[in-house]
Amino acid sequence: MLRFRRAPLALIFLGPLVACTHPLEVRNLRMYETSVRLAPAEEAMTVGVLPFSGGPDDVFYFNALVQRLAQDPALESVETDYVRRVAGERPDLILSISPHASYRSSGWNFLINWPGFLLFTPAWNGYVYHADVMTDFAIHDGDGQLLSSAQVPVAYDIRQTDGDRGAVAGFSWLEVSLMAFIGGIYNAQNFDRDIIGTLQNTVRNNYATFVHNDLQSKLRSASRAVIARRRAEEALPEIGAGSPVDEQEGPSAGVDGR
Repeated sequence: MLRFRRAPLALIFLGPLVACTHPLEVRNLRMYETSVRLAPAEEAMTVGVLPFSGGPDDVFYFNALVQRLAQDPALESVETDYVRRVAGERPDLILSISPHASYRSSGWNFLINWPGFLLFTPAWNGYVYHADVMTDFAIHDGDGQLLSSAQVPVAYDIRQTDGDRGAVAGFSWLEVSLMAFIGGIYNAQNFDRDIIGTLQNTVRNNYATFVHNDLQSKLRSASRAVIARRRAEEALPEIGAGSPVDEQEGPSAGVDGR
């Protein structure tokens, strides 16, 4: 009987932890959803990818895009950590990839926390977060001449409430709402970095496919430019030693021409 009497007390304290959670969802994931394009090219190119030079929040997106590039049948090979070489064999195209990821919270989280805790808003709506990834890339030929460059922006709209932040809102039911008020100020100003791993797993294929499709079209255009230049150079006649030279006849020696 004693265990039954303690059960309601346990529910009082554990209930807010369970009730005020919301699984991670990306509201606008379909906005960047596109089909995978892996068609062969007229002539497969070799690509050298320059070494990663970003921060810890960017390396995930760099790796996701490079792995997608390695699956592209239009590319004969993809060499990572490429260092420009003055002499020797060089790739047809040199590619630099620079993702810039930034994570931010939303002012809406204050209202979601206070007075939203009265309606368990953190549970059914989730806190509002944003993940913005701007991917810069530049394509050079093997000699280092710039052929193309572009920026591809991706902005994910996120909803999520974990146990820690949800508990603050949930326990506000057990006392005055000061805890929810203070928690709302904090949540509105601070992104929950604990969700980054789950977010990355959720958007990995979506991001890589969307950005790769844009990059792929630029790579094909650059490839055509390199092929056209190569064919034009091969078509030039060889001029140099061993080429026929027309002999010009002049007046014979000892003839004054009168």
